[in-house]
Amino acid sequence: MTASRPNSPHPAPASRSPFGQALPDVSETGILRSLPPPNQGTLPATRVEAPTADRPLTVSELTGELKSLLQGHFAQLFVEGEISGCRPAASGHVYFTLKDSKAAISCVLWAGQAARLAKPLRDGDKVEIRGGLDVFAARGTYQIVVQTVRPAGLGRLFLAFQEMKERLEREGLFDPARKRPIPGHPRVVGVVTSPTGAVIRDILKVLERRAPHVVVLLYPTRVQGEGAAREVASAIGRFNDFAARQDEGAPSDGGMPVPDVLIVGRGGGSMEDLWSFNEEVVARAIYQSVIPVISAVGHETDFTIADFVADLRAPTPSAAAEVVARDSGELIRDLEQTTSRLKGALRHRIAFLREAPHLRARLEGAFMPRVRAMRETLRSFKKSAALQRPLHRVNEERQRLDDAHQRMGRALENRHREGARRHERLAAQLTALSPRAVLSRGYSITMNAQTGSVLRRAREAAPGLALRIVLHEGELNARVGTGEVTVPASVSTSETAPAPKRRRAPRPKAPKATPVPDLFADTDDTPPRDVAGTR
Repeated sequence: MTASRPNSPHPAPASRSPFGQALPDVSETGILRSLPPPNQGTLPATRVEAPTADRPLTVSELTGELKSLLQGHFAQLFVEGEISGCRPAASGHVYFTLKDSKAAISCVLWAGQAARLAKPLRDGDKVEIRGGLDVFAARGTYQIVVQTVRPAGLGRLFLAFQEMKERLEREGLFDPARKRPIPGHPRVVGVVTSPTGAVIRDILKVLERRAPHVVVLLYPTRVQGEGAAREVASAIGRFNDFAARQDEGAPSDGGMPVPDVLIVGRGGGSMEDLWSFNEEVVARAIYQSVIPVISAVGHETDFTIADFVADLRAPTPSAAAEVVARDSGELIRDLEQTTSRLKGALRHRIAFLREAPHLRARLEGAFMPRVRAMRETLRSFKKSAALQRPLHRVNEERQRLDDAHQRMGRALENRHREGARRHERLAAQLTALSPRAVLSRGYSITMNAQTGSVLRRAREAAPGLALRIVLHEGELNARVGTGEVTVPASVSTSETAPAPKRRRAPRPKAPKATPVPDLFADTDDTPPRDVAGTR
């Protein structure tokens, strides 16, 4: 049992007892550490006078002085120890002794604080308590008035447990939807536990009594201490390897059968003893198992991470064995009930078959007249013209569509021929109206040689004006009133005299269109002037 209180920055002076003797310095006893000091400095002043040879202290005075001294210096305690002699009272208060291997001290937990405990206190629990020291003057005893209680080492382990539980829950390892159903009548049960503990004996005892035909495969592991968690996870994985090899058609080791369900468990103990089943490696092995897993760790009040991940949690290993192995008597009763139901169903079937001919005759007598009437109605409808009319109408519409298609083809063909003839007429008219065609008939175009404008009236040709005369073949240059007519150098002799014919000469490209004046425009009535070189 240990207690703690923070050391004062200044060493407290030695205290004096009511008998004038120096009390030991409490800072050297190792009892007080890491607690806030109630008062810095010296102890409270003594409320009674120092004893003399003529006046001794009374018991009340001595007890009061001790109470003041102890309550002043031990108002806040943080003590660890083992509970012994726990006695819950009818009033709700809980009285117990906190002890270690060398000492013990009485404790009391008032009803208000006891009602807030997660689970009741039990003998043997290792706990850490916070409270203050009190003296019961009537009996001359002292005790700790407890304010809070928690399992020893809970600060570190509990926080680690809560952190892992929340993280795995967020990842979905506790999701009820992924939990596999436990088979009702397993033939092979795999057990992962210690080979020397009471767990395997309890499981075998239950199975021998309830289902002696069930085969039990034990994978021995440690269930406590360093490395135990890895051994448990490895055992679960090995059983699943057997199942995977069997699914692939490969023989298992030594012809070992594959378990239908696994029981992973151990007996009760402290939180430290059960901690292997709070390790993440065990939780993930259970989560990844294809074989359903039953967790049977500790007592009914103990919970581990394996319990939350497993497909089923059993409060004890014996209860897990009872889940996987129904009592043979129950199986026999179920078999008898099933047999009775099958016999009843067979009797009902036989009776039905015996009555079948009579039922058939009655059914035929009731329905055959209606069947015959419906057949006659169907025949009359087949012969009816009403059924033939739709087919006739379809044929008429098909003939009408064919006629319309033929008429449309003829109309398109006529329209095409008419368009071709019109195109030919327009092409002939365009050729006849072409300026080149007009020039071929002996006409010419007279233009101002300087401006290129066409002369339409004689008064536009002033004496001495240079002219350009366009003929059907070639051009002439002339001047008004001079009698000069010249042939431009650009005009080849081929334009003035017919060129010899050539065999297979390619057709020349049509010359670019030359702007031609309107030859049919109105002209004035002025007589034409004499133009040299023109007729």
